[in-house]
Amino acid sequence: MFFALIFILSATFKIHSQTVVYDSISKQKVALIDVRKTYERVINKGYASIEMFEYLGNYYYKDKDFQKSKLYFDMLFKKYKVSQISQNSIELYKTL
Repeated sequence: MFFALIFILSATFKIHSQTVVYDSISKQKVALIDVRKTYERVINKGYASIEMFEYLGNYYYKDKDFQKSKLYFDMLFKKYKVSQISQNSIELYKTL
């Protein structure tokens, strides 16, 4: 309930892949980060992890962007062993 009240009483500003929320009760800034955009930038710089590829593959699958979902799942399965990948990601990849 408290968190809902904070978001109702706050002003929101978009900055790149971050949203800065000014809490009207405590007058503090809170940054909400767009994880999808952040992970994509990190992967484009050459750094990656299983969690990043799985998150992006699952995100785009749920968003019905199957082309991007397949792209990230392909990267995941090329770079890591199947035993390291979650069962949920394996099942979603099979449907693509």
